[in-house]
Amino acid sequence: MTENLWKLSATETARQIKDGSISCEAVMASHLNRLDQTKVLNAVTTRFDDDALKAARNADKTLAQGKDVGPMHGVPITIKENTDQAGHVTSHGILDFKDHFSKENSPLVKNLIEAGAIPLGRTNSPELAWRFHTENELFGATLNPWNKELTPGGSSGGAASSVAVGVGCIAQGNDLGGSIRGPAYCCGVTGIRPTQGRIPFYNDTSMTERPITVQLASVQGPIARNVADAKLAYEVMQGISSLDTWSLPNFAIERSGITKIALVKDPICLGVHPAINAALDNAASAYKQAGYIVEIATPPSLKEINETYMRLMFTEMSLAKDTIINKYGSGQIKRVLGHYLQIGKPLDLAGYARALSRRSHFHREWDQFQLEYPVILAPVLTTPPFRAGQDMESVEAVESIIDSACCMAAMNFLDLPSMSVPTNIRELNTPIGVQVIGPRYGEDCCFEAAQVLEDAFGCPSDELLNAC
Repeated sequence: MTENLWKLSATETARQIKDGSISCEAVMASHLNRLDQTKVLNAVTTRFDDDALKAARNADKTLAQGKDVGPMHGVPITIKENTDQAGHVTSHGILDFKDHFSKENSPLVKNLIEAGAIPLGRTNSPELAWRFHTENELFGATLNPWNKELTPGGSSGGAASSVAVGVGCIAQGNDLGGSIRGPAYCCGVTGIRPTQGRIPFYNDTSMTERPITVQLASVQGPIARNVADAKLAYEVMQGISSLDTWSLPNFAIERSGITKIALVKDPICLGVHPAINAALDNAASAYKQAGYIVEIATPPSLKEINETYMRLMFTEMSLAKDTIINKYGSGQIKRVLGHYLQIGKPLDLAGYARALSRRSHFHREWDQFQLEYPVILAPVLTTPPFRAGQDMESVEAVESIIDSACCMAAMNFLDLPSMSVPTNIRELNTPIGVQVIGPRYGEDCCFEAAQVLEDAFGCPSDELLNAC
């Protein structure tokens, strides 16, 4: 069994390490061996074999000394290429940043390490995390573990692909327009986008402060093979940090129990692929069997929310074009950015200010909607995972991806916690998932709703793990 310790969940790994059934060193060696077996995926860009094994041996010594340990003691994890990790490169997938070493850990990395987690490597991301597909000229493309012709998603594609095949129990990712939930969907695993402020973030390597829309919408979160692992990682990663002005202390909001769930079938009336419809219907049936009331309902202003958010993002991308993209970016990111800017021209100052001010109106509408429906069941994408590199093909291809992701990206602008959860439906050999959306600061609602689906459908990634 020791050679297959990578198959254990994060919660089971932590439990067995604490009770002495397995050693941290054996667990880490097993995960590194699994990384050797799956390196064709190109999900992990930088390996820490020696440092990871040394940290694991030290973790075993700590246990032998009878010291108190954290909830993730000895659990192997991965960190995304765009997140600072002391002594390692924060490359953002850009050739010119290949020697851009970090001096300090980002606060969330510090929280994970203090809880006992051990990073084994860093995962691939598109340049500046600005694509729906994970590929860059520094490290190349990451493969989808189910179907190499399909994207693993972006921008946390390396994170989702690696954890799906058992490399690391937890993968750290970040989400500006679906960069956790999209890859989790494409790779058949679970990922949560928490509310802004729940998980602290700061990169000392950043050349400048992030634009305001990015600050409002971008969050950090975990990707895992099951709901319990995602919840464990979320609880470890969260907390206030003096380095992140948006970060908040841990708190919970008392709510009455979830009784009604809104089912969103066709978010912006452009049609939904039959496999996604089937996944939504099966998820709705699972909720009904578990005692929830499920009603087809249309949340307010979803199309306008998505369009407003995209225009704001395109405007901020255009501002970065001369200072970052044209200076450091490859032909890949320049081509994709050109597609974005043909879809939506940058706003002028008045238009930018009006668009930002609309956010409060949208929040208010959804807050009222979620008084009746605290949990919303919706597509992650309205299509199955798209072809690898499809966003490079044409403006029309990018526009179709943006439309498909409308329910995903809008949650960033609304700042609502949301999870991608796989179901029992398959298309193109990949598991098709759904999105569960909670009220602001309602991550507990997301975990509750996601667990119902996992209990009904299981974890599709077990198939990848058992294939070896």
